[in-house]
Amino acid sequence: MSLPFRMADLCDDGDLRPGVRVLWTVLLMAAGCIGFSASASALEVTRSRDIAAPPAAVWALVGDFCAIGKWHPQVERCILSSDEDDESVRVQVRGLVVKGGLGTIVEVETGRDEAAMTYSYSFVQGPLPVSAYNASLSVRPNGAGSTVILSGTFDAAGMSDAEAVADIAGVYEQGLAGIAREASH
Repeated sequence: MSLPFRMADLCDDGDLRPGVRVLWTVLLMAAGCIGFSASASALEVTRSRDIAAPPAAVWALVGDFCAIGKWHPQVERCILSSDEDDESVRVQVRGLVVKGGLGTIVEVETGRDEAAMTYSYSFVQGPLPVSAYNASLSVRPNGAGSTVILSGTFDAAGMSDAEAVADIAGVYEQGLAGIAREASH
C-alpha cells in the first residue's frame, strides 16, 4: 500500500486542528495505527471489464474518489470529505449512500497514482458483509481501449466466506457494467 504520508506522522496528532481530527481518526483506523488488523487468510475478489474507450477517458470518468456516485448503480450519492494539512498530506473520506435505504458506507482513500490511473481505499463502516476490506480501482490500456480492474481483499462478517465473496463480486460486476454504460455515452 502506498500512502501519501509517513505512518509515523499520523500516530502523533497533538497539533491537528479539531476539524481534521475526525478525518485522521477514520484514516488511522483504516490504515493501521489503531484497531486494524489484516487477516492471514483474507478472501480475494478481482473483476475486470474491457471498455471500448481510451484509458484517459475512462480515468476521467472513474478517477475522482467520489465519481462512483455517477457510475455505480447501487450508489444513490457520494459525499466527499477531504482536508489537506499541507501539500504532502491529503485525506479523502467518502460516504456512499446506498440505494433502497440500506445505509451509508464509509471508505477512506489510502493511495492514489494519477499517472498509473489507480487508487486504493479501505472500508471503515457500513452495510457490507465484510471487515478488514481493502480494495483498488485501476484503469489499464488495452489496445485502442481500456481494461478496468476492481480488486479487493477482506474477511467475511455476518455470512459465510462464499456468500461474502459472491456479494462483493456482484458489487464489482455491477460497478463495471455501470462504467461500461457511462463510458459509451
